[in-house]
Amino acid sequence: MTARKIPPSGSMQATAHERVYAELRQGLMNGDFIPGQRLVVRKIAERFETSAMPVREALRRLVSEEALFDHSNRGVIVPEASVDVISDIVRVRCLIEGSATEWAAATITLPELEAIDELNERMKACTTVDGSEKYLAFNRQFHFQIYRAARSVATQQIIERLWLRAGPWLNIMRGEATLGLGLDYHAEILAALRAGDGVKARRALVADISDAADMMLRAASAPPPATGRTSARRRAAMPVTQASR
Repeated sequence: MTARKIPPSGSMQATAHERVYAELRQGLMNGDFIPGQRLVVRKIAERFETSAMPVREALRRLVSEEALFDHSNRGVIVPEASVDVISDIVRVRCLIEGSATEWAAATITLPELEAIDELNERMKACTTVDGSEKYLAFNRQFHFQIYRAARSVATQQIIERLWLRAGPWLNIMRGEATLGLGLDYHAEILAALRAGDGVKARRALVADISDAADMMLRAASAPPPATGRTSARRRAAMPVTQASR
């Protein structure tokens, strides 16, 4: 009987680091974290059943990508953003993601269209607060399936960096009042892609991003309540109907 070869500890650490990094990165793009949230090494290590070293490496990597911020007093946190920063990111998203969507209309395949349609149907089934986590994950998959169909690796990498910055603000979409608001735009995008109409697909995509951005900006600019007990990051995680009160 041949003994099973045990990988060296360095290899195991690298594997754990990649797993933690990938999960945190995906969580940021899905809106699983809120602006200003502190990421505690010990808690993350417990969640992933690993040691602190792979977690620290993953956090350092995300800080270098500007997805996280290493605060001198608070440690590693999800960056908070001003109205100006959010507006700037949205403007670039509309430009880059709009272009990718327009290009996709000329190169997308039938199986890809069917996969995107299925993701949109799954989103429709998650339009309650209980389904909000899945809703945002399916939303990211819906968009990135389109961007992959554009056949531009460089563009997709840029878009991923943008979503790392914008993702935490998508947390406001977890409210029952806001879930499902982009589905009409998704239907328009799908119809345009099926028709090979890149201009119309781009227009619907930009409208989808812009409407979501309006809610983010309202949450970011909402004044604190008179009691002062609700922080900006807490307001960002609320549905807009609550955050703006």
